[in-house]
This record gives sequence, structure tokens and C-alpha cells, in this order.
Amino acid sequence: MIPGRPVSRPSEADLLRLAGMVNAARTVTIFGGEGCRHARAEVLELSEKLKAPIGYSFRGKQWLEHGNPNAVGMTGLLGYGGAYRAVNDADLLLLLGTDFPYSSFLPGAEVKKVQIDTNPKHIGRRTSVDLGLVGDIQATIAALLPLVDEKTDGHFLGQRIAETRSFEELLGHYVAQGPRIKPIRPEFLAATLDELAADDAMFFMDTGTACMWGARHMRGGEKRRMFGSFAWGSMANASPNAFGAQLAYPGRQTIALCGDGGFTMLGLGDLLTEVGRKATVVHIILNNAKLDFVNIEMQEAGIIPFGVDFKNPDFAKVAEAMGAKGIRIEEPGDVRAGLTEALAHRGGPVVVDVLVDPFALALPSHIPFHTAKGFTLSMAKQVLSGKMDEVIKTVERNVRLV
Repeated sequence: MIPGRPVSRPSEADLLRLAGMVNAARTVTIFGGEGCRHARAEVLELSEKLKAPIGYSFRGKQWLEHGNPNAVGMTGLLGYGGAYRAVNDADLLLLLGTDFPYSSFLPGAEVKKVQIDTNPKHIGRRTSVDLGLVGDIQATIAALLPLVDEKTDGHFLGQRIAETRSFEELLGHYVAQGPRIKPIRPEFLAATLDELAADDAMFFMDTGTACMWGARHMRGGEKRRMFGSFAWGSMANASPNAFGAQLAYPGRQTIALCGDGGFTMLGLGDLLTEVGRKATVVHIILNNAKLDFVNIEMQEAGIIPFGVDFKNPDFAKVAEAMGAKGIRIEEPGDVRAGLTEALAHRGGPVVVDVLVDPFALALPSHIPFHTAKGFTLSMAKQVLSGKMDEVIKTVERNVRLV
């Protein structure tokens, strides 16, 4: 336990009831969120004892993914790996410290569910549960561990890990081929940034496609931190959040992965203040000349996207005019050198303007029927309205994922 941190845990009777459900289940999956921040060691120990795959929300990713042999990725619209099957095919699902909002990705009554959270208002509000317990995750799991029997059948866990590895290979295609693909693939950009960033880097991601690529290709770590408007979904949060963090932790590597719409909305205004404060914030702009996530949402709804395209300036030149360092990357072969230069800069903000493929898609490992139906309907309408070229480009540039 962390000294001075208030903790609570369920009663002994509730712990025994929970242990009975765990012991009775043939297969168990753990799905963790922000509430696992202080419980990483306990959750991983429980996973090993139960041969349970561990999935996580975006807020739980930085605590449960790195160095975890039983990690199976995320579910939801940002989902990857074997998490969806792990969550929906287990006999028992343990929801630990998460208020995961995408109910359509969670199982129904066919899977028994236990939810543990410090906030009683979170219990059962996203999905029905068979047992809801109010308690600190670290304290609760520490008390549970001696009460549960060790499971010996690792087949379910092995299947979900194999699915995760398979999906990682699929995701890796556009990373491995990235230096040879133009326009620049955002997967290649995010993966290269992850590789080059410091072990204690702080990553900030705009709501939208920046979260998609960040979730899949940027990794947390013991000292790394990942931030976003994960609960509120506010637009344009990366730049101001990163600025505040740099003021609080001067000298620590601070990276904002920004959408071009988000950066023009708030980032440009902040940039003058960052220059004045000599705040070393590295802004990486996904310049695809559109509000891409809104574009995707419109297609999910089955309509032809409108009002999402715009013309961007050369953000690197704008940054230089404002007194910041500007770097523009148009060629995939320049990605590594450009990011290296940006991360090495000291004494003020950097703006890296990266021209990325506007047709790149981030498809989840499981696509709900309503999402597939919406995309199909939207594509058909686009063809009938004379946008055949855009539909063909979308398919061509995502053929490995489709």
C-alpha cells in the first residue's frame, strides 16, 4: 500500500462471495481502468493465478499494458488485440476500476460480471452486474488473492494472446512499410514517435484520430504517462494539457499529438504563450486537412461526410513566425530525422507539421454491426453522389486492414 493513500475494501462476506464466483468459473477475464493505477502488481498477480487475460480501457492502458505477458489490448472503437473476445467469451468478467462507456462492446447476461470501484455511482451503470462491490482495487485484490484457487488450464488465455499477436502483426504492416508509403501513414508516425520518445515522456493526445493512433502504437511504461480527454471527449485538449504539464515538470519530455483541427482551435493561441514562457512542448500535428474523427462518425451514421474538409497553412512556417521552432515533414523517409530533431530541441516549443494520409482508417478488432452497416451505407451514397474516387482511395489505402 502507498502510505497516506486512503483505501477501503469490501466486507469479508463480500470477499468470500467474490472468491466463490472466481473459483466456480472455468475462465476469467480481467478488464481494468484508471482505478488500477496503484494496483498493477496485484492485478498482474491475480491474472497469473487465474490464467486470466487482461484487457484495459484507454485510461487503464498505461498501468496494465507494459511488461504484462497476459495483456490482450483494448476493446471499444479503439480496440485492438484479443480483448473483445476475452471480455465476451469468458465465464466471469472482472471489471476493475473502470467506467468503460461503450456498452455495446460488453457482454450480456451470458457472462457473469463483477464490478469493483471506489465510486458506487459507477457500479452497474454501463452494464448489468451479478456482483457490485465498492472498494479500492489494490486493497480488494490483495485481500482476494489468498482466497482464490490457482487455475491450471491456460488454453483460454493462450487463445486470446495468440489473437493479440495476430492483430499486432496486422497493425505492424503499415509501420514496417511506412518508410516506403506516401502520403505518410499515421501508424508509422505514431510508432516511430513511441520508439524515439524518452522512457519518462508524457504523451498528450487530442480527442479523435490522435487517440486512435496513440492507443494502438504508443506504449506506456513504468515512468511514461499518457493523457487525454478520455472521460469527457473534449476537442483540442492535447496542446493546452501538455503546456500545463511542462510548467509543472519543466525539462521532462512533453509531447502533444494534435489533430490539425484541434491545433488550429486551441494550440495556435497557446503557442504564443509557450514561446513567451520558453516551454519545451513538442507538438506533432496530424495534418490531413480534415476533421477526421467527425468524418468517421458521419460515415458510421451512414451519411455522406460534409463540412469536415479545410485548407491548412504550413504550420511549421506559422510556428517560426511566432518564435517557435517549426519542422515540416512531407516525405516518409524524413519522419525519423524530423522527430529526432524535434525531441532534441530545448528552450521553447516545437511544431512538427506532418502531412499524413487523409484516407487512413483505424478499424477496431471487432466491428459492431451498426458500425459496419453505417460505413457500407455511407460508401454507397458517396459512390452514387459522384465520389467514387474517394471511396476507391479509402479501400486501396486500407486494404491490409479491410
